[in-house]
Amino acid sequence: MSESESSELEQRRARARRDGNIVIALVGVFAAIRLLTGLSFWVGLVALLVGLARLSPKGLLLAVVLLMAARSGAVLDSLQPIASQPLDATQVTLVSDPRPNPRGWSAQGRFGDERIVLNVGFGVAGGFESADAGDRLVVSGTLRGSAPETAWAISRRIVGSIGVNEVHSIEDARGITGAANSLRDSYRAGVAHLDSADRALFTGLVFGDDRQQDPIDADNFRAAGLGHLLAVSGQNVAFVLLLSAPLLTRIRPVPIRVAAALCLLIGFGFLTRFEASVTRAIVMAGLALLAHAAGRPSEAAVVLPPAVLLLLALDPLLAWSLAFQLSVAATTGMVVLTPRIAALLPGPKVIATAAAATLGAQLFVAPLLLTVFGRLSLVAVPANLLAGPPAAGVMMWGLVAGPVAGQSPGLVAFALHGPTWLLLRFVSLVAERFAAFDVGHFTGVHFAVLVGGVAIVLIGKRVDRWRLPRASHALGVGLVVLSVGVPLLIPRSLPAGVHHVTPELTIVRSEVGHDLVLLRGGIETDEALELLRTARLGRIDLLIATSGSRQMGTVVGALSNRFVISTIWAPAGHAVPGAVAIDDLPEAVARLGRDD
Repeated sequence: MSESESSELEQRRARARRDGNIVIALVGVFAAIRLLTGLSFWVGLVALLVGLARLSPKGLLLAVVLLMAARSGAVLDSLQPIASQPLDATQVTLVSDPRPNPRGWSAQGRFGDERIVLNVGFGVAGGFESADAGDRLVVSGTLRGSAPETAWAISRRIVGSIGVNEVHSIEDARGITGAANSLRDSYRAGVAHLDSADRALFTGLVFGDDRQQDPIDADNFRAAGLGHLLAVSGQNVAFVLLLSAPLLTRIRPVPIRVAAALCLLIGFGFLTRFEASVTRAIVMAGLALLAHAAGRPSEAAVVLPPAVLLLLALDPLLAWSLAFQLSVAATTGMVVLTPRIAALLPGPKVIATAAAATLGAQLFVAPLLLTVFGRLSLVAVPANLLAGPPAAGVMMWGLVAGPVAGQSPGLVAFALHGPTWLLLRFVSLVAERFAAFDVGHFTGVHFAVLVGGVAIVLIGKRVDRWRLPRASHALGVGLVVLSVGVPLLIPRSLPAGVHHVTPELTIVRSEVGHDLVLLRGGIETDEALELLRTARLGRIDLLIATSGSRQMGTVVGALSNRFVISTIWAPAGHAVPGAVAIDDLPEAVARLGRDD
């Protein structure tokens, strides 16, 4: 082996050790914070003293992780239900934008020092639906305390909810939050001439406001593996720095340039409500800027671990946030796997790099997505290759042209957002077409076979003492092709019989393929759309809504726009569009069961 080959081999081994350490450190810190919440602070302090005495970097890192785990337990213990009480003309401050739900609108708020959820019905909204984070509201209603039980509630520190009976007044946010809200309003004004679907996609791509997103459009994006485009992510931060680079590079004093860049990043954080993925990217970018100014390495592999550790040290409950977990996993995948995959892929370098970035991110987020949702999109890679560039175009052009269009006459705004409309239409078309592909479910079993195949290929390249490198390579490639090919070529078909998909949704398929869907109260629109889509229902012969509420009407209306429904039954006095009123619906359903 020549000296150059030996040096290259050593560099590859060093990169492998570095990447392995990154993965082990990140998995370890998340696991410790989630699983060691009962740990005493004294254990962490003892570990810290031992690490200092031995001057061991790994020992110090372990001590920091143990201290973070102990702190997470203390923070969890502090999340006690707020005292339930009636509220009369009480002030609360929104900490998130209101979002629609089946019964009206909801938002996270701050009541005193506690985080709560405000629930406002359609009949009493009082302008609540158009409020923004940072606005101060005076409301009346009932405050009910509750301990956070879901991962989402834990990550948001939710200890109660307010059922709002009346919204007396809304005062706009002030300071930098108010300025961010005004800028968001300017962005919205610039695209007022677009239809509602394009406006919602634009605001989601540019600054993360997807509250007006059509349920069917959102389901298309999720089915195509493009759900991450509906909200801001780390790439938006990269685009902000890229767009501002011509101005920032003109600032000669490095400290002032770095300070200006950091201020810009913080301002963008306020614009996007400091969503988990954006916050992670801002901290990483900030550390990279500081490292670059100090003449230290600033690549992603160097700044990712300290950025994650810093954020979790400041807020250990971020470890319960799925958005934060996915953001860290996707970034780790791009750091660890993307260069290796790009080196293996044939074709033009630009396409290979883009495909490798998507594959690297997808492979690392796959365990999380499979754990939470039970399946992955098989069309995510080609869909992202097609939709990614135009979506990036919307983000970059929207950031620049949006405020100008918002302050310009209608014709000027129309001209400025001509390219925006074309790009949005293309992205939506990609999501719609790929969501319609009739492919099977890529589940945990398929993923395990895929990982096993890749492992066999890699081990076969390293181990030649058995003299079976070709056989191992063929076996590994075969497993990879099998894991993807089976669900891709053999779409899942729902067998005949009664399928209780959830307590709120039942599908009955006859021997000849006729489908009956039974909906019970409580199911939400996005859940119903996804469940029926994954069940591969194209036509519903009979849909029975056991509730005639307005909420059920919203769900059935969305399903009618997505599927061909021959007949809809609902109780007498219903608010379900297109439904036939059945006087004794329970008896009619029971009679169907007996006939079957």
